[in-house]
Amino acid sequence: MKTNIFFLTTAVAAMMFASCGSNASEAGTADSALTATEGSASYVVDSNSTMGWGGSKIVGIGTHAGTIAIQEGSISVENGNITAGTFTADMTKIVCTDSGLPAEYATKLIGHLADDDFFNVEKFPTAKFVISEVKAEANGENTHVISGNLTLRDSTKNISFPAAVAITENSITAKGKTTINRLDWGVNYDKANMSISEKAASKLKNGVVSKDITISFDIKASKK
Repeated sequence: MKTNIFFLTTAVAAMMFASCGSNASEAGTADSALTATEGSASYVVDSNSTMGWGGSKIVGIGTHAGTIAIQEGSISVENGNITAGTFTADMTKIVCTDSGLPAEYATKLIGHLADDDFFNVEKFPTAKFVISEVKAEANGENTHVISGNLTLRDSTKNISFPAAVAITENSITAKGKTTINRLDWGVNYDKANMSISEKAASKLKNGVVSKDITISFDIKASKK
């Protein structure tokens, strides 16, 4: 297959959609991380926790999705409230979960996500999320709004998202989902010292691939 990730479209279509807006939540500057209180209990994030990802071609015409393994993490709790938390994702373990996608193409897709066009996992092998605020706010199945500093590549931005959090004496589960603009983290094709033709190709590619990336969290933690 001659095409790489998401590029099953024409240059004309890319030009049409390059100026489309983003549905991503606004990313802010990094905020101060929560610090665990003296009376907090510590929970260790389980190895079967995952960070999910999703991307699309222009305006959602064709999508890809998958998971990234959580390498390590911890959550602190006192009186049923989260007082601090952090986890690290292993970017070298990106998985594609597309149904029916040929193995050869899935391998190429993951390889493309791993290279410098996207996450450059050789240079930046991990991503990190550090909680900066947790608010109890019921909305449907969600119980809280979590804010935190998300680090991708060498950029750190603060994001907020609704989450369903359940805390017991011995365990914690937290599921949340949001959409980010990948360009806010430098996940793009724009490189320094490009030639004019390379810059044109860069803009074309960024028009073909949606700027929005869906990020989800499925976190499970057990008390120490």
